[in-house]
Amino acid sequence: MKNSLLENIDLNRIDIEKLINKYEEEYDFTDKISMEQIKLVENNLGISFSSDYVWFLENYGSGGVLGIDVLGIARNNIATVENITERLRKEFNLDNKMYIVEDCDEFFYCGKSGEDKIYYWDREEGIGKVEAGSFLEFLQNRIIGAAENFE
Repeated sequence: MKNSLLENIDLNRIDIEKLINKYEEEYDFTDKISMEQIKLVENNLGISFSSDYVWFLENYGSGGVLGIDVLGIARNNIATVENITERLRKEFNLDNKMYIVEDCDEFFYCGKSGEDKIYYWDREEGIGKVEAGSFLEFLQNRIIGAAENFE
């Protein structure tokens, strides 16, 4: 069954910005991040972020709306994406090509270096199904799902 809200939204960055703006409250996001900061985190993790995730980092840093908390890089250079990814690599053998974009406590959503897809991952089963074909699709699905739960 298709989501009627989802059918009315084109999947591009401008529409994602509009969707974020619709639900955004003060302090939901940390702030814009420089490409230099992003490259430093990519180098530290030994991966390349997808272009859509880089766009999110450049424009929002980290954070989210409606209770969604996308990991990223804060203005003070605290890189939650790096910290959580490194911890899961050490404690739970997260593949070195993966990076965590959202920590949902019992499970995680992650990207894979060189790919646009977002995957489901948990500590016991490891990588699971593809959740979205791109970070933008993932973000759109998460925001619309959260909005429906709040209505």
